[in-house]
Amino acid sequence: MLGKILGGRYRIVRHLGGGGFGQTFLAVDLHLPGNPECVVKQLKPRMTNLEALQTARRLFDSEAQALYALGSHDQIPRLFAHFEENQDFYLVQELVEGEVLSREIKARKQFTEAEVLHLLQDILTVLEFVHQQQVIHRDIKPSNLIRRKGDRRMILIDFGAVKQIGMDAYDSPDQASVTVAVGSSGYMPNEQLAGKPRFSSDIYAVGMLAIQCLTGVYPRKLKEDPKTSEIIWRDQVRVSPELAEILDTMVRYDFRQRYPSATEALAALKPLTHTTSVESLLAEPKLVSFDGHLAWLERGDELFQLQRYKEAISAYDRVIQAKSDDYLAWFKRGIALENLKQYEEAAESYEHVVQLQPEDYLAWLKRGAALEILHRYPEALQSYEQVIRLQPENYWVWHDQGKVLEALQRHEEAIASYDRAVQLKPDFQLAIESRKRVLSQLKRVDTLYHLQHYDEAVASCDRAIQENPNDSIAWLMRGMALENLNCYEDAVAAYDRVVEIQPDDHVAWFKRSTMLEKLQRYEEAIASYYRVVQIQPDNYWAWNDRGRLLENLQRYEEAIASYDRAVQLKPDFQAAVEGRRRMLTQLQPRLVESVVEEDETVVSVGASDQPTSHFAVQNLQMVLDDYKRRLQGQPVLENTTPEPVEETIISRPRATEETEVADARPEPEELEETTIDLFPVKKDSKQPAKPIISADAVNQDTYRKWLKRGQTLEKQQQYSEALVAYNRAAQIWSDDANLWGLKGRVLYALEHYEAAIAAYARALRLRPESIDFLCGLGGTLARLKRFKDAIACFDQAIQIRSDTHYPWYLKGRVLYELKRYPEAIKAFDQAIKIQSDFQPAISDRQQVQKEMAALLPQMP
Repeated sequence: MLGKILGGRYRIVRHLGGGGFGQTFLAVDLHLPGNPECVVKQLKPRMTNLEALQTARRLFDSEAQALYALGSHDQIPRLFAHFEENQDFYLVQELVEGEVLSREIKARKQFTEAEVLHLLQDILTVLEFVHQQQVIHRDIKPSNLIRRKGDRRMILIDFGAVKQIGMDAYDSPDQASVTVAVGSSGYMPNEQLAGKPRFSSDIYAVGMLAIQCLTGVYPRKLKEDPKTSEIIWRDQVRVSPELAEILDTMVRYDFRQRYPSATEALAALKPLTHTTSVESLLAEPKLVSFDGHLAWLERGDELFQLQRYKEAISAYDRVIQAKSDDYLAWFKRGIALENLKQYEEAAESYEHVVQLQPEDYLAWLKRGAALEILHRYPEALQSYEQVIRLQPENYWVWHDQGKVLEALQRHEEAIASYDRAVQLKPDFQLAIESRKRVLSQLKRVDTLYHLQHYDEAVASCDRAIQENPNDSIAWLMRGMALENLNCYEDAVAAYDRVVEIQPDDHVAWFKRSTMLEKLQRYEEAIASYYRVVQIQPDNYWAWNDRGRLLENLQRYEEAIASYDRAVQLKPDFQAAVEGRRRMLTQLQPRLVESVVEEDETVVSVGASDQPTSHFAVQNLQMVLDDYKRRLQGQPVLENTTPEPVEETIISRPRATEETEVADARPEPEELEETTIDLFPVKKDSKQPAKPIISADAVNQDTYRKWLKRGQTLEKQQQYSEALVAYNRAAQIWSDDANLWGLKGRVLYALEHYEAAIAAYARALRLRPESIDFLCGLGGTLARLKRFKDAIACFDQAIQIRSDTHYPWYLKGRVLYELKRYPEAIKAFDQAIKIQSDFQPAISDRQQVQKEMAALLPQMP
């Protein structure tokens, strides 16, 4: 690592130490004048699978957020940057010059009672600040405390949330919480070992450290009372009964008998500490000298910790009188003024800091926040822009900049700023809600719709409709949003209102048809499709879908007429071609060879009873442009119905999530255990499986042999050979939907994911209503981290047939990987509701609940 440049900025100079979780290095910052030194901590997850890396990212981000929030305290190293590079995680922090307490203990063996009292007060003071920020350190020990060289204060380091990566929790749902790995033996109490740390867990660690300093005995070597499990240590050293009682309380076995946080422990310790009164210390004129400014700074810090902010400000002022360029005193003065809500003076203090240290992003950030409270938005914006210049990946400042831009009514820029915050942290709910708020205020229904904020889209449409009840665009968008919320009756009502305003709106008639079909109001749906072809006689999709409904109602003559019209308009429209063939089979069986395969592995190529919803690919912007032209009196473009998508049947935005979903689709050997098959054999079908093949067109026997050979090879997991067999079958006959589905499954097993997607898409063009193909396609898309597309596939499968448990389960798996835990649980619940004994959904639901529970102690 020596000489290596990380993050394009930090050059490694020397190795400082490390352990099983990572290494620490001394580095220089190449971007700042003088190349100042800093500390780079490299964190390595112990597991290298995808689930562990995803959890590592979450925990790493959690530690960085904690350090960022805590960095304003003088006894905690400031965080300069955090980033990921080559699946390793790096924190860049302030360099603290001093001696690690573990070395001091090793050299001195035992401390005096007075020294231990001072040590306790020093550590508990900074720990009180940590606890006030709702953070549990979880790894307090001598090697995580540094006695600073300049003022001998104790500096608390290593907030080790990332150390939680110790097992593959995703694959082992029955194991204990991953928090079990946090902490160090001897300083870690029993509840922390159980994965349930509390503030009093830190108190236990501090107490054990103090006992070690007093006795010179390492904590693991101390005896325990066999009846009470309490630590036995008083026989090792003579101390005052008062201190012994405090230490015993700090290290109680039962956490409920300890001091609940550092504040209570400090209060108990106070009568034992004898320090010079603050008033008399402040009155000493010798401290005004330049040499004494550090003492004033220390006194100001003590007063600050006691929340005596006015006196702390006076102390910081004395430092500034002695040394006007002490940016740290200016900085702390600003924080104290903030606590007194004196934001004007606080902003002035931060102004001094940034003049002295122009690269201090935290000072710029706090200056911006103070100016924002004062409604001095242009100046606040300038401060936030400086933070972004210094830390372009800081998602919080992008959000804060959005707030200021929103206050300045620069709404488009505010939306862009919120967008950037969400790009940097996709689960940043505050930025998501802020963006939603602005979009709703602007009635940007189309953007809300594309971002899948359907409730807000409906609300925005309602506001637009209140202003103009004849706003056909608002009614149309309302219907589309309601459709995605599965409110089909309300969606039909919205589309009814559109065609009332615009009787010749073929898009509204078409979408009305699909909703009526979902509601099983088939006769009305057929009439609605007929209205589409009256308006657009060349709309082959509408002719095909009308034919499909007529086929389901066994009105074969009418169905074949509709299919004929679709094929006339688009001869290569496979869905209509297959529909026409089916109808010819029903009306003229003698024209078609019927082949019944005795082997039960033969796959049916017959029609399905389920409706399709190809309009999921409707380009929303195309619809809106069409409306705008209509409202402006311009010619309306014909045939705006989109062409079938070649690769897949859903929209294709690329997912930006950094996480990767686990294999959401069972491997072939798993199918037997779970009794789930993405391509099940329909043994109980009323009619035998009959591939509709013309005797003159294909060699049926040869085709069946290659198909059967491929299935046999696939069962033997000889996927490459199976693929060859399926390709030979496709050369004979390429219009068998199940062949393409089987080919997609084999390509998936061979990890040829893009080819698998193309195969599933081909299968879906031949049979667009297949739940099995949609699930296979969704699982493959998820494997490529195209999560939005995958969810769209599962949603389409659910819309086609909502009483099937497997699409719900697969959707839950993807939502789980995206950390959208409440939605994942809802999907798993739906799968379990449909099939109560479906163990994969039950197990995954339990795992999600465990992970949600594990997050609670880390929440600020």
